[in-house]
Amino acid sequence: MATLLSQYQEQQKKLLETLDAGKLAQDKLLALQELNYRICVLQTMQAYCKSAPVSTDLRQIGYHYQLVVSSLRSLLSERKFGPKADEKGMKQREAAVKSLEDVFTDQIRRFQSFKASSPELYRKSVQAMINTVLPVWVTYRGAYINIEEAFA
Repeated sequence: MATLLSQYQEQQKKLLETLDAGKLAQDKLLALQELNYRICVLQTMQAYCKSAPVSTDLRQIGYHYQLVVSSLRSLLSERKFGPKADEKGMKQREAAVKSLEDVFTDQIRRFQSFKASSPELYRKSVQAMINTVLPVWVTYRGAYINIEEAFA
């Protein structure tokens, strides 16, 4: 089964081929921009998962955790634009950002008293955190820019 990242990359490839042929419709530019953004975020989070220390050394874990949290935190506030939304769309956006904030806050709370009782625990825990936040983030992004419409 293809990952979301690989699906996005395939969609991006198709849009870029259309763009290179000079046939990309103007309304597809926003979808291409959004795909580029989502791919970048997913690749960054994938790198964090792969590079998570297998250690109980708090300095290694702490630095890595700061990188992860600062990247996730930025997802809460950046790129809040998209096509103009009606009242229903605005409520959908508000609900999506609230869900993302709630999930992020819950995940941070879980790490407040983290103790690495085994070298593998941090890696597993931070991967679980990222894998919990990202699906909610994708839903949130969809409330602003529905890229699926670009491929319909």
